[in-house]
Amino acid sequence: MNSVPAASTAAKIIAGPRRRPESGGYARGDEVRGRILQAAIMLFGEQGFASASTRAIAAKAGVNPPALQYYFHNKERLHQACGQYIADRIKGHLQAPMARAAEVLRAADRAAVPDALWTLMETVVDHSSSETEIPGWTQFLAQAAAEVTDTSLTLIHREAVEPLCEMIAALIALAWSRPVDDEAVRLGAVLALNQARVFGIHRQSALTLMDWPDLGDGRLERAKLCLKSMMSSLIAVPLA
Repeated sequence: MNSVPAASTAAKIIAGPRRRPESGGYARGDEVRGRILQAAIMLFGEQGFASASTRAIAAKAGVNPPALQYYFHNKERLHQACGQYIADRIKGHLQAPMARAAEVLRAADRAAVPDALWTLMETVVDHSSSETEIPGWTQFLAQAAAEVTDTSLTLIHREAVEPLCEMIAALIALAWSRPVDDEAVRLGAVLALNQARVFGIHRQSALTLMDWPDLGDGRLERAKLCLKSMMSSLIAVPLA
C-alpha cells in the first residue's frame, strides 16, 4: 500500500477553516459573534455546559440575551459553535505547515521529513501552550471531555486532530518506507501527537510533574528542544 496519501486526502488534510463570502456585510456581525463565542468558551470551561447560563454568557460578551438566540438559536448550538470555533483556529494555525508536509509527501522527499514533522510538532506545541488567542479553551475541552453526550470534542477531533494525526502518520510512513496503515506507523503518530499536546489540555498536570510555575523563563523552549530530539529519534529508528 502506498505510504503517500491520495491527492483528495491531502487536499482534505490541508483544508483551512471555513470562511464567509466576502459579500454581504457580515463584518460587524462576525465581530459580535466572535465576542459571544469567546465568552461562551470561558464560561463553559469554568462552569460546564449545564451550569453556564446564556444570560451570563451574554453579559460577559457585552450583548443582550436575544443576541445569542439570533446568532446561535439555543445553548446547544452555541456550545457546538464553540467547538467549531476552536477547530477552525487550530486548522488556521496548521494550514501552512500542513501544506509544507503535503509537498514533502507528493515529492516523496524522505530527507525533508524530519523538518516537516518538526514544523508540525512545534506549531502544535506553540498553539497548545498558549491561551492568548482563545482564553479558557483548554478548560472548555476538559469540560467537554467529561460530558458523555458532548459532540463538540468529537467535532474538534474529526476536523482538526484526526487530519493532523493522518499527516504525521504519512510522514512517518515515508521516513520508514512502510505503508501508512502499518500499526507501528500509526502508533508512532499517536505518541508523537500526544507528546506535542502535553502542554495543552494536560498543561497543569505537566507543570506539576515538572515542578514548574509556568512555561516562562525558557522552560517552554527547553521542552521543545527535548521534544525535537525525541522526534528525531522516532524518525531515525523505526518502531518494531
